[in-house]
Amino acid sequence: MSDIIYYDFWYLKSEEINLDGSDTGAIAYEVGINVFADEDFTHLLDDVRISGLGKEEMLAFDLQNAEKLCSKLEEEGLHSVASDIRSSGFYFVMGEKVTV
Repeated sequence: MSDIIYYDFWYLKSEEINLDGSDTGAIAYEVGINVFADEDFTHLLDDVRISGLGKEEMLAFDLQNAEKLCSKLEEEGLHSVASDIRSSGFYFVMGEKVTV
């Protein structure tokens, strides 16, 4: 196992339902961050969610733009994630590698 941490980012949209299964009409947006110990994504270390976002707030993370993404992560207090990304020089968005 290497010392590199692998981050895979996702945009997520979920719909809230009542306990009886009926629709409430409420929608939530999140940025999901799967944290892996290996580049094959087989050893999941953590699953981090930035939740409670509106759609525009979620899209402001601009997952394909490393500079904007790292800035938003730091705003959310995820300084170590931003630092790891800058140090490794890459991260993943929905399984596709993005170079910093």
